Amino acid sequence: MISPRWRKVLRDLSGNKVRTLLVVASIAIGVFAVGLIAATNVLLSRELTQSYLSVNPSSAVLYTDPFDQELVNAVRKMPEVQAAEGRRSVNVRLKVAEDEWRNMTLFVLADYDDVRIDQVRPERGEWGPSRREVMLERASLGVTGRGLGESLLIETPEGRERELRIVGLAHDLNQFPTPLSGVAYGYITFETLEWLGWARNFNELHIVTAGNPHDPGETESVRRNAERVQQQVERSGRVVHWTWLPTPGKHPAEDVIQPLLLILGVLGLLSLTMSGFLVANTLTAILTQHVRQIGVMKAIGARAHQVIRMYYGLVLAFSLLALAVGIPAAAIGARLVTDFMAGLVNFDVQSYQLPPGVLLLEITVGLVVPLAAATYPVLTGARLTVREAISDHGPGQGAHGQGLIDRMVERVRGLSRPLLLSLRNTFRRKGRLAMTLVTLTLGGAIFVGVMSVHQSLLLTLDEALKYWNFDVGVQFGRSYRVEQIKGEAMRVPGVLAAENWGITGVRLQREDGTESGNYQLVAPPSGSQMIQPEVMAGRWLVPEDENAIVINSDVLKEESGLGVGDDVTLKLDGREHDWRVVGIVRSALSGPSVYTNYEYFARVMRNVGRSNNVRLLTNADDPAALNRMAVALQEHFEAVGMQVRSTETIAQVREPILFQFNILVVFLLIMATLLAVVGALGLTGTMSINVLERIREIGVMRAIGASSRSIMQLVMVEGVLIALISWVLGSLLAIPLSRLLSYIVGMAFMQAPLSYTFSQVGLLLWLGIVLVLAGVASLLPAWNASRLTVRDVLAYE
Repeated sequence: MISPRWRKVLRDLSGNKVRTLLVVASIAIGVFAVGLIAATNVLLSRELTQSYLSVNPSSAVLYTDPFDQELVNAVRKMPEVQAAEGRRSVNVRLKVAEDEWRNMTLFVLADYDDVRIDQVRPERGEWGPSRREVMLERASLGVTGRGLGESLLIETPEGRERELRIVGLAHDLNQFPTPLSGVAYGYITFETLEWLGWARNFNELHIVTAGNPHDPGETESVRRNAERVQQQVERSGRVVHWTWLPTPGKHPAEDVIQPLLLILGVLGLLSLTMSGFLVANTLTAILTQHVRQIGVMKAIGARAHQVIRMYYGLVLAFSLLALAVGIPAAAIGARLVTDFMAGLVNFDVQSYQLPPGVLLLEITVGLVVPLAAATYPVLTGARLTVREAISDHGPGQGAHGQGLIDRMVERVRGLSRPLLLSLRNTFRRKGRLAMTLVTLTLGGAIFVGVMSVHQSLLLTLDEALKYWNFDVGVQFGRSYRVEQIKGEAMRVPGVLAAENWGITGVRLQREDGTESGNYQLVAPPSGSQMIQPEVMAGRWLVPEDENAIVINSDVLKEESGLGVGDDVTLKLDGREHDWRVVGIVRSALSGPSVYTNYEYFARVMRNVGRSNNVRLLTNADDPAALNRMAVALQEHFEAVGMQVRSTETIAQVREPILFQFNILVVFLLIMATLLAVVGALGLTGTMSINVLERIREIGVMRAIGASSRSIMQLVMVEGVLIALISWVLGSLLAIPLSRLLSYIVGMAFMQAPLSYTFSQVGLLLWLGIVLVLAGVASLLPAWNASRLTVRDVLAYE
């Protein structure tokens, strides 16, 4: 048989269903947020790692001059190598619509039935294309506008147009997903490669090093072994243009996923903390209503610890109900988010089973946070004496006093009596008001902060693209005279300026004999107007510079000892050259880059007066116009016999970056919305409790003729006032919080602070949202208040 005290707990739960629903929903949202992030983190990390390791990822990929199977066999015999395979990759253009082309990379695998490194697996259709056929990487199918059995129109750098029939889909986890890169991928045979005009050879060497190559702790050993392979290739007379060294056993996408989940996890904990304020608020109100009940219980012999257990039991019941809702919801949400991220990264989830640790975390936070939040009001209520309880005047107490806020409210003039009454009621319970304001203020500040992050991301992207102050870039299949390129470019209507640039890969030779990773060397002409660098130290290049370079801030992250005035050795095109660092500039979302004058670069590369790259400034002012300009440029160059390898507009550069930014912002907005919902639940609970405590006052108003409309207005105005106060406080808190959030996001995803801007649109949007939330949160309490009759009030205890 249930004891009287536990019957009372059950009665408190069922007696005010709205209050119970609000508290349970608030705790459940917090459990859901924490569980969602924890479960998603576990699923993504485990499934992505398992999928990645299952394809036997390469320890390094060397991009070299053409080579044959003989070099592959020689590398396989090296003691530093477990396995080696050669591949061929070529870049073409893919026609996806009228006057719209995309970049595409075609790969040739030596033996489609025996792929041991960076495995490519069949997805659908035929496995292993024949001559004039192609298998598409599955994530690329959507951008082609074609299906299995249909043909693709591609164009080689020499201007040859060819049709390839799509015979199958493949899954290649090693390629940067097409939706994020904008590049399509396909797989062909050597026969098709020769038909397209290329020689039958390899230009990529994939290796798995000896030892334990997939252990992140073996990074240095993998690097040393890869360097020995590189030296072997260079001794064969070939130039290694670039070496890709991924972190052993770690898919590159994890560098983006983990910071995102960390930030979302912090917001999830904030959501749970805010639900704790609602629990504390509710328990305070319940104990205020139950003062006389506590006095009666103590008068008949109840001890303080028994009262504490009883009200802790009530909180425990709230938590258990919330866990019953929050845990399944988190599991479903984690599955949906994991599927979404798996689609973006292009891997398959094999199992959604979660380890016991995730469930234990959800149960722990779902129990501990509410119980901790309830501790102060429960202990305060349990310490009441019988005399204090009997002398209590009931839940309607808490009238205006002589505090500073009370005196300021009393001095307000010019308001109608109902508005003045709403204003006074707003500040009647200052502790409850403070906790309600905390939840709404935090929710608003984070919402505005997320909107500011979005604006800052866009500003950072715009500044990065202004760094590159050109509209269209054209890369040719071979070098042409600079005067010819410029002359032909200026003949195309709409072209305002043209500059020939040099771009290649370089590696820094360190003093300890090791080499850096591959850096991009960019060589604009001296006095270029198409690059606007932000100098952080030293200076920018001047026309008389010869062996001078400027490095960007991304290089410093890997070579922290470098500074202005230092002499360095760079290896480019297989040869070593000495340079002096004259300046450091801010990175522009381009990775580690080194800059030098084109004139000196052409001498070093033994290509004076010739170039295979041109940057163009045009009068096009939107993406569609830029695309038409790129098509016109290509058609003109090809009409005069110049081979165009690829064209790229600044809008095409912006599109995939913006897509990635928007994914981040959407996740942040989801968490901010959860916080706003918790704040709205807190406001609803506060208004419900306030109405309950003022039942007798409402009865008096009814007795002297107050209408239902007046009473509803009284309650709803109070809710709107609380919302407006929270908006002001949230606006003030949003300024430092948005700066901090922008800094964290920038450092996590780009290793540099974002170009910060405060979102005034977000501020105004939150004002509208919080007013709507206040209206909705106050509507039910106001409706309940308006339906009270004098008889209901007289019967209320």
